[in-house]
Amino acid sequence: MIYTKDQFLQLIQPTKVSFKEFSKQISVLNGSDRSGKFVVRCTLDDFIKKVSKKPEDIRPQNLQLYKEKLYQALVIEPEVTLSQWFDKVVAIDNSLDYYFQISSSDKVFVDDTFVGRTLSRYGRISKNINFDQFYNTKKLHANDFEYTFGLMKVMFEDFKIRNSLASPAFFAHILEIKNSDYSQFWTDFMFGCNKASIFNPVTYKAIMENLFNGDTLFAPCMGWNAYQIGFYSTNWKKFISTDVIPGVVANGNLLHQHWLDYNNSLICSDNKQIDLYLCPSEKLQERHNFADKYREQVDAVLFSPPYYDLEIYPGEEQSINLYPKYSDWLSGYWEQTVLTSLEVMRPGARFAFVISNYKNVHGEFTSISQDMKAIVEKHLKFLKHYKVQWGVHSSKRQPKKTRDGNFEDLWLFEKE
Repeated sequence: MIYTKDQFLQLIQPTKVSFKEFSKQISVLNGSDRSGKFVVRCTLDDFIKKVSKKPEDIRPQNLQLYKEKLYQALVIEPEVTLSQWFDKVVAIDNSLDYYFQISSSDKVFVDDTFVGRTLSRYGRISKNINFDQFYNTKKLHANDFEYTFGLMKVMFEDFKIRNSLASPAFFAHILEIKNSDYSQFWTDFMFGCNKASIFNPVTYKAIMENLFNGDTLFAPCMGWNAYQIGFYSTNWKKFISTDVIPGVVANGNLLHQHWLDYNNSLICSDNKQIDLYLCPSEKLQERHNFADKYREQVDAVLFSPPYYDLEIYPGEEQSINLYPKYSDWLSGYWEQTVLTSLEVMRPGARFAFVISNYKNVHGEFTSISQDMKAIVEKHLKFLKHYKVQWGVHSSKRQPKKTRDGNFEDLWLFEKE
């Protein structure tokens, strides 16, 4: 279940060429192309000529050394370079049992805000076990080429690099590579990559413990298994969830088997159950008689739903594929999910979701947070607005959905 370094290294086949041939082939990608085919803008030589206009620019006179450093990383010792990325970003240093006993912190919930970065290391397991799907997730639309694994593969196999790696700051960092230490190189590389979002299991646990009471929890998507990880460290007894990514559902079942083995080793065991479905949340009743099976059994509904067209996940039944038009998405996916949740909630049960407005592919700010809240408010009593803070700095490279102060809305409702 744990994704290993050997598995990762088999996914990329570095190309072996001479330095002379490498110098001819190394090129810069066209960041404005949306064909999804990693189209080249120009050779690295031509790129540096075009962008180096100021006398103080060090890139032209250091281009040979820059190429030598890249040649070392991409051709001479690619396994060393790739291994350092895996160790830095994906590798799991703890046993799986570690993620079943999340530490508590009084810094998670402060002044009606859940601090999402607190103990964020617990989210690493979700990235690892879902490696294939997670690092192939695209942003904004299906042809966005900036997803992590795609950029990595063409860099090692075709010598195509993103233009940010040839920017003045990152160019200088590559010149400074010594003793096969590629840590800064990978920091710069990841700074320019799109990747999926992981909901911190610690944050999920804190929301459950501060805003909800009961035994049975329903999450209408699985959030890369992060919600399930958080659930195991609460006093809640049953976790019901669904997703459209087969690997995520399979990993959820594997996680639970690991948890059962871990739980059986404890002196004081804890009886927890899970029911997982491979199905769009809005089609649960149609395909599984979901409302009939769980009618008025659920004490809490908590999740971060899809952001319409912001992230393009694997799976043919993703909501954006089924409902490309926004109005249809709100009614067909969102309102139907709310209605399904309403059917299974007990009177007095609470419903909460985490969302935020973001800039769409046209550069326009959406009102998705308010639009989704308004639909829920048609069916459930609104209680309070909270916030989730994911970071402290804002930059154009961070996820578009958290740039406005790095906050997301947490809307809380109750069934009367």
